[in-house]
Amino acid sequence: MVTMTAVLMMTGCGNKASKEQCERANQLVESAQRARNYSQLMQLTDSLENEGSLTPAKACYWRGYASDRMNKKRMAEFYWKTSLEAATDEEMDIYAKSASRLANLLTVRGEYKTALESAIPAAKRLEDLKCDSTSDYINLLIYIGCCQAGLGTDGEATSDGFDRAYKKHIENIENNHTDAAYKDAIAGLINIAYACNTTKKYREANDWITKFGELLNQYQQRPGTDANYVDKQVARFNIYKAIMLNGLGKEEEARKVYDEYQETEYSKTPEGRITANDYLTAANRWEEAAVNYRSLDAILDNQQAGYSIDDIENQVLKKYQANLKAGRRDSAIAVSMQISDALGKALAREKQIYAEEQSTIVREVEDMIANQAKEDHQRQLGMWGVIGVLLLCFLGYALYRRYSNQQLKVAHENLKADYGQLEELTAAKERRATEIRISHQLQDDMLPKVLPSPDGLVLDTLFVQGTGIGSDLYDGFESDGKFVFCIGSTKEKDAVSAIAANRVLTLFRTTAPSASDPAAIITAINEAMTRKNDCRKAVALFVGIIDPSTGLLTYCNAGNTTPLQLGEEVSLLPSDENSPVGIDGASYYTSQQTELAKGSKLFVYTDGLALSENGEGKQIGEKKVRGAALQSLKLNPQPKAFIQNMHEAIATYTGGTPQTNDITMILIAT
Repeated sequence: MVTMTAVLMMTGCGNKASKEQCERANQLVESAQRARNYSQLMQLTDSLENEGSLTPAKACYWRGYASDRMNKKRMAEFYWKTSLEAATDEEMDIYAKSASRLANLLTVRGEYKTALESAIPAAKRLEDLKCDSTSDYINLLIYIGCCQAGLGTDGEATSDGFDRAYKKHIENIENNHTDAAYKDAIAGLINIAYACNTTKKYREANDWITKFGELLNQYQQRPGTDANYVDKQVARFNIYKAIMLNGLGKEEEARKVYDEYQETEYSKTPEGRITANDYLTAANRWEEAAVNYRSLDAILDNQQAGYSIDDIENQVLKKYQANLKAGRRDSAIAVSMQISDALGKALAREKQIYAEEQSTIVREVEDMIANQAKEDHQRQLGMWGVIGVLLLCFLGYALYRRYSNQQLKVAHENLKADYGQLEELTAAKERRATEIRISHQLQDDMLPKVLPSPDGLVLDTLFVQGTGIGSDLYDGFESDGKFVFCIGSTKEKDAVSAIAANRVLTLFRTTAPSASDPAAIITAINEAMTRKNDCRKAVALFVGIIDPSTGLLTYCNAGNTTPLQLGEEVSLLPSDENSPVGIDGASYYTSQQTELAKGSKLFVYTDGLALSENGEGKQIGEKKVRGAALQSLKLNPQPKAFIQNMHEAIATYTGGTPQTNDITMILIAT
């Protein structure tokens, strides 16, 4: 009887609080939420849970909410998962909220499989308990549909999540006829249409956008509707329809719908201009997209914490691409330098947030262990009071419980250690994958596709992107009848080095056209890098200027692999042994000269060529590179054929083993 009473006291809002205390607790947390004071919300949640006014499930939901708003995504994921585990059958409202938030978080991150692993069982539990009429449950169905669409192949989606969610929305409207019911349904259709367009399932998008338009038209007929809200939803309808029509190849119809979008007030806002770019970039209207992206800084600058890695990847890189494809070279360079500045700060913030998250998660696990031990202890005391007459029997039981608790504590400690290692490994992999993806995107946008061939010279280039951080750079152009070019790579293969390489390439393009000496070009780059404190990671760089009329090569090698002269034999280009090892803060550089005989060739390449590894991890090395160059020269001395033969020689050596390092090769024939 005592045990049953204790259980009843522990259900509901908490094991110590009255109904009035629980209502007061809810009012306090909702007030902190509305004030957007998320640090206070975290502290308040801890306090209210300790006094028993908030259940563990509800407290973890609000901690997850506050963590998400503070951009601590791993902590938010941890808390919402904990809330799902703690929620009782009487707490299905908070269970649905945690499940919906968690599914949204994982869906946005593209972790579709992980999202479905938690979302589908959560939806099933809500259905079994007849708690499947709330907006959180319907949103959960939509996220399930988004994940199923994201995991599907090209063509029609295989999900039924969208259909089930839509039917629930319509039922809700028919049963309630409220403004909120319409807005919930419209928000759901917006998410569905966006997901279908994003996954390029345009035929399915057409059906959902049609439903969106019909529902929006019904809503507009209601008395007292908010004009600003309607304008924004009409704008969204038009932009999604324009994207869909463009995807189906109906460009003219898409243009007309986009013209209708521009008639809305929303299209004139900063947010509306950025939204329009989803259509403009899909339609290759880069000039208009570049103009619209001027509004991006005004939106992102409102963030006190600065740009996040997601901001850079999802927005700023798109701004760079739009300016580049619109032919706005100066603007593209300015944006690339903005990316370089912001990326280093964003990575530092990510590492700081990760450290804070790890510390908090470990502390939470420790608290869970302590609370479990405390609850066990209280339960034991209650049992002693009830069955005191059976003291000897209970003593044996208590000893057993003590042993079990010790075993449980050991298991928890092991679990905590394993979880910490797993979190650390997962976060490190996520950061590394993001760094690699951004560095590759910068290379794809910044590196030239082909180099010009001036009169009197024939050249060919090959760039093979590695699986690691993008580290190679190269460029070239004609100036006063001469060919000015550069090639290089970072000494270390990390995110900071990739940023430095991007900066060096940008500085080469801005300084080389006004300089006539390679050493002067490298000196100017070095001074600019030193002023900006970008010499934390060395960048190897070779700059050369060839006069096709005389064959005179003037060059400066700051740490790059020594180029090869190819004639009747293979020889190293003369090098200055005292030359600095790279763009690393050194104070002087000197140029050298050599004359390339008519019919001779210059082979320049980055260190990734010699670092190519076979399946056993053995590098090919400079000696075999020179041997392969001589053999390729004998097979076919033409630049294009020579480069192709070198590529095949490396592929034969590596046996198809993926290469971490970039490989860049340039052959110049006089």
